Amino acid sequence: MLSDDKLNVLQIAEYNLICNKNPRGAYDKNTRENLNTIIEKLRNARSRHSRLEARLFEKFQYAQFDPLQEKDKRVKMEVARYRLSSNVKSAVKFAFAGLAAVAALGAFSYHFVLSSETRRDVDMAFYNNLNQVGLVSKERLEEIQASLQEAAQELQQASARLEETQQHNMELSQVVEDMILNNQVTENLKYIVKQVYGDPRARYVSTSDRTSLQFDGREIASYLNDPKLWYLLGVVETGALRIYYDNEEILEIRAIFGRKGEETPLGEYAIKNKVYKPTWYKKELKDGRTRVRAIPFGDEDHEIGHWWLGLKKMSDQGPGSYGIHGVNVNRVNEFYKKNFDWRNGSAGCPNIQEWYLHFLAKMVPLGTHVNIVKKDKWRDETPAQSSAA
Repeated sequence: MLSDDKLNVLQIAEYNLICNKNPRGAYDKNTRENLNTIIEKLRNARSRHSRLEARLFEKFQYAQFDPLQEKDKRVKMEVARYRLSSNVKSAVKFAFAGLAAVAALGAFSYHFVLSSETRRDVDMAFYNNLNQVGLVSKERLEEIQASLQEAAQELQQASARLEETQQHNMELSQVVEDMILNNQVTENLKYIVKQVYGDPRARYVSTSDRTSLQFDGREIASYLNDPKLWYLLGVVETGALRIYYDNEEILEIRAIFGRKGEETPLGEYAIKNKVYKPTWYKKELKDGRTRVRAIPFGDEDHEIGHWWLGLKKMSDQGPGSYGIHGVNVNRVNEFYKKNFDWRNGSAGCPNIQEWYLHFLAKMVPLGTHVNIVKKDKWRDETPAQSSAA
């Protein structure tokens, strides 16, 4: 065995339990719980993985284990039994309604139409022919009713068990989804977003309440379109932009803030609009006067990228208009040039690279809170170096 293949996180018993399992296999409840515990243990100690554990986590990080087939069959049988019983109950109710109507008519005729002598004749014929026509006595009818009530109780219990199973499956799916959304290993998401940018197999799918990133038909990340769940933090001193979702950091990327004399105003903002292929309004000094020139997207002088995420200041309005945007899309090294001295990079707007800008434009909803601060008081960091992620 190679020295790099030793186990740093898992015990040998844990490794032996999971190594030959199928990420989409069917196992009993205890086995599934043990497997999910091992996967979570690997997830929380990602930086300490050995080569064996890294390959193991890559295989099982999106694992979705199914319950054993026998359990599924029991659930399906109970569903079928419930449906059949419902149909039988409907038919019985319909039959009883018809019989009740006939009985009511007969009782009315028996008591108010027939004479007493005729009623005695009817009673005699009824009791004499009771067994021949297959009718049952009152005692037997009460026994049948008791059996039906017992069967109804069993159906209710089966329905409750079925509902409990469905609720358990929904909770399990939510746990798996939360594990993906709250993954704190942000480098994975940074790598994926960068690699799939511009690839025709990558697509963002939006519904009324959720947006997901899919690649080659597989869902990579999915988030609710609720601005209260999102939060962006820009840290000027370290040249960083952090993206939070549901109180968890999902992404940290390099950002360029305002140069000396055109510093990015600190404070709280909200994303007020998103513009695809925006027109850039550039201030220029011409004939001794400052003029604003409109530069459409696609022009070689256009320098703000594919998206403009407009920022609305939550407190007193500062001068100018600010937004999160990219750099010149025709010069891929423009970001690195600006980032050579990141304190002198932009005219005040936060600049980020195009693949991250595209991700934010698609995922982050309008109304999301953005805070620009000079220094992150929770972290002791040194300023960003000349290279950019």
